[in-house]
Amino acid sequence: MPSRVLVLTGDPVGPTMAGPAIRAVELARVLAGHAHEVVLVAPALAPGSSPAGVRGVAARGDALRSLAGDVDADVVVAFAPLVAEHPWLADLDTTLVVDAYDPGLLETLERRRGEPVNAQRDWAAAAQRHLVEPLRHADVVLVASDRQRHLAVGALAALGRLTPRVVAEDPALDRLVRVVPFGTPDGPPPVSTARPLTGPGGLAGPGARVALWGGGLYDWLDPLTLVEAVARSTRDDLVAVFLAGRHPTPAVGHAPLVDRVRERAADLGLLGRRVVVHEEWVPYAERIDWLADAAVGVSLHHRHVETEFAFRTRILDYLWAGLPVVCSGGDHWAEVVAARGLGATVSPDDVDGAAAALDRLAEETAVEGDERRGRARVVAAEHAWSTVAAPLLDVCARPGRAPDRRVGDDPPGALGGVAAAARRVTRAARGRW
Repeated sequence: MPSRVLVLTGDPVGPTMAGPAIRAVELARVLAGHAHEVVLVAPALAPGSSPAGVRGVAARGDALRSLAGDVDADVVVAFAPLVAEHPWLADLDTTLVVDAYDPGLLETLERRRGEPVNAQRDWAAAAQRHLVEPLRHADVVLVASDRQRHLAVGALAALGRLTPRVVAEDPALDRLVRVVPFGTPDGPPPVSTARPLTGPGGLAGPGARVALWGGGLYDWLDPLTLVEAVARSTRDDLVAVFLAGRHPTPAVGHAPLVDRVRERAADLGLLGRRVVVHEEWVPYAERIDWLADAAVGVSLHHRHVETEFAFRTRILDYLWAGLPVVCSGGDHWAEVVAARGLGATVSPDDVDGAAAALDRLAEETAVEGDERRGRARVVAAEHAWSTVAAPLLDVCARPGRAPDRRVGDDPPGALGGVAAAARRVTRAARGRW
């Protein structure tokens, strides 16, 4: 039976989008394709940015709260930090789906490393609230991988959510915590004739073999190893291109790591020649032009706790485009790349290993390349949005409260002051798990 679904993102929706906005748009698209009545809400929404069949609304603050009341949704799907910033979401008479696919606390710990201790504590406390507090009141928690599922279950246990009532109705927590990875577009990528990297006037120049850093330069990542690897590569045609445009969400601000990449490349005499920093955020619809013009996709990181639970969405884009992947070991995608023969994994901070991997992939034969691209297509198809969204589709087809939310015996620390009272009133049409 179709449901009314409110999909909320705290990031702008438009031609240029970051991961949370992309995820909201694509999940809304899939839900609408299954006849659910979907409203997509963002703080800013460019005209024409909503998927077909989805009502797009720009709203924040009081306007968002008013809209939520008007929609009277059966299901609300919201990015975890948004739930923390809008505690009244816990009071709605609805199935609350908290999307915790991006554990920002772990990113914050790396991003703020080296700052004054008191500042680090403040940032970490805010990030912990954004990640953990929404889980107190979630009917369903979405995560991107089994590793993240372990993290979420641990957090729920610490919050007192694993009550006898919950476990009696959901022994394996298959309903409460659901794996919905980031996805890829359904079907093969469109054929691209644009050549922004190696075409006339392209960033890298004709004949370049481009190692593409296809996402943001964040402090928990390691683009400097790629810069160093280019310097040590045996191939004069290898050019690293970093997509380093300003984040679409203004609050994210400038990424200091961009400056460090430029400085190190300049020190090595590579900047503008074999290391190129692109100053604009590539529009979502145009990313295939850049991917199709690259020779290899790169994602490197240091070894820290963020690595353990990361889900590098840029690697999915590489695989969707059929690119070989060079990535650091230790995270979810490193395991997949190694097990499925999709490129090369190297140890964190291993400059020589990264250089050797880039050189080795350049020697790939035509037959080896075709076989690897075939394997990449299989993995990309496994992660098509229509496939990975299946657990969320199930929730929307059978909305219902978590057992402890349904009877109002939430753990202490409610986000909303009248949450318990509100939950005692449930529409008759809404079923149990």
